[in-house]
Amino acid sequence: MKHGIIVSFNSGFVTVVDESDGKEILCSLRGRFKITGTKPLVGDRVEYIIEGDRGRVESILPRHNVLERPRVSNVDQAVAVFSISTPMVPLSIVDRTIANISKTLTDILVVLNKIDITEDSKVEEFKKIYSIYKVFPVSAHLGTGIEDLRKHLANKISVFAGPSGVGKSSIINSLLSANLKTGDLSKTNFGKHTTTAVSLLKIEGGGFVLDTPGFTTVEFGDIRPEEVQKLFPEIFNASKKCLFDDCVHDLEPGCHVKELVQSGMIPKSRYENYLSILREVRDEKEGKFEKKR
Repeated sequence: MKHGIIVSFNSGFVTVVDESDGKEILCSLRGRFKITGTKPLVGDRVEYIIEGDRGRVESILPRHNVLERPRVSNVDQAVAVFSISTPMVPLSIVDRTIANISKTLTDILVVLNKIDITEDSKVEEFKKIYSIYKVFPVSAHLGTGIEDLRKHLANKISVFAGPSGVGKSSIINSLLSANLKTGDLSKTNFGKHTTTAVSLLKIEGGGFVLDTPGFTTVEFGDIRPEEVQKLFPEIFNASKKCLFDDCVHDLEPGCHVKELVQSGMIPKSRYENYLSILREVRDEKEGKFEKKR
């Protein structure tokens, strides 16, 4: 029995990368998967056997997580990619994107691409605002910072996310020499998303990456108001020193979070974008309550 990872689907077959030698093999699926209704996912770790020049997947090993959009399993971390120059992604979108990822994954790398056309002062300001995360300033065009990023992707399954046009596919191209279509920037300066299928791509140095559909808006109707702060680590960590245990850092007195915002210890933009999401969630919950009445 061999062990591998499903990296793609192809007309009823799956492509599996063997965990011991890294070779790809096209595998069929046992009939019992259809009988039991079990649906293999990209990212699944499987046991398989060799049958001639192909393989057959015998079983799917337990998953430690499943992402719904895109539907992929066993993701170790997310790589959130942004640009503050062509396109200029507003910090509100940066924060909503990271917060949305945080609902599922806690390990997040923040990548600022296109630093070759971005003022150094703006790069440093971005790094300061997002210092709670590991921030990687890179230029996919020049290759700057790519090797440092590669080290943090080794032996992991990493999902790339972020608004279209910021260069996710270009960064992946530089990591694995894959011929992904990067597309042209649209007239609005946000790229036309060009990834059409869910598949894991093996990168040089070990590990797999997945390019996901770009987006610029995110919904938060599936969480409660008191849970929003968990999507902002610096705010959640500071909340332990608030006067009230149920403080959500809006209008409550004795709020340690607001004190840190006033002193500059927590970036004002992060706090304001937190409040925006908090109030959006509150409005959503109140709207559902009114409908029930």
